[in-house]
Amino acid sequence: MPPGPEIMIVHEITCKSLVNRTGGFLSGFTHTINPYHGCAYGRTLCGLPDYAPEIVRAFGERREWGTYLGAKVNAPVLYISDHDRIRASARPELRIYMSSVTDPYVPQERSFRITRGILESMRERPPDLLALQTHTPNVLWDEDLVEELSRRFPVSIQISVETDRESFGPGFPGHAYPIGERIAALRRLRERGVETVAVVSPLWPIADVEGFARRLEQSAGYVILDHYLLGDGSKDGLRTRRRLAMANATFPELLIRAGYEEWTRLEALERVRGIFERVLGPERLGISKEGFLRGAHRLLESRERTGG
Repeated sequence: MPPGPEIMIVHEITCKSLVNRTGGFLSGFTHTINPYHGCAYGRTLCGLPDYAPEIVRAFGERREWGTYLGAKVNAPVLYISDHDRIRASARPELRIYMSSVTDPYVPQERSFRITRGILESMRERPPDLLALQTHTPNVLWDEDLVEELSRRFPVSIQISVETDRESFGPGFPGHAYPIGERIAALRRLRERGVETVAVVSPLWPIADVEGFARRLEQSAGYVILDHYLLGDGSKDGLRTRRRLAMANATFPELLIRAGYEEWTRLEALERVRGIFERVLGPERLGISKEGFLRGAHRLLESRERTGG
């Protein structure tokens, strides 16, 4: 079980809409789906530079990120009605990113099975494309279903692997799940013919850049590399630089205190990019917003070439 908050309030909720239009940073997609409200990983390492708290706060949420989780129990049924409504509209395209402000494979998914239910609904109502984004290897709970769906329409499994370091020591919380388990999940799905994407976002300090690149090259068909200065949706990373990640410290301040100041500058991204391009090849590497866009188009173009 991954580390988490001492108190997590979990409750069932019903939602009025599930498939919501998107754009901006996710302009390669037309809609997002979030099976849960809140996230059980909010107090793990991935929650420190997380952009989601700022997004939900803009919509009026004032609870502390990582202390609550709402399970959208009507989501699988609602997906079908939303799908039919969108298909009948003037803009019928459905390129779905799941999820943008939660994780579809929080530990509670093991019992609620909401993400599973949405995927099963896609058997009858397929989108044009699905990118399933998680910080965990738990997508393997549904690996047979994911493989089945990938034969029907373009599917990519995107797993965040922000660093090769399994721990940052005292002063930092633990990972949601070990890096090695996440990379192993990417490799397993790739071996089953599913498109896999390693998302190195936001970039954390890396111990062995070339070694990390080679691990990802063997496990993922495509890699997205990002830095909070580019990818947090605000000018010069203002959203990340102003938000307190822990008591009295922002994410950049935490890195500087731990001796990782160089990783708070874009020069670190460029250095990593150069090594990743040499190992992966430029066609398998995308950067920030353009990288997410290329990843979506890459999958669609591949399916068109093969006649799928």
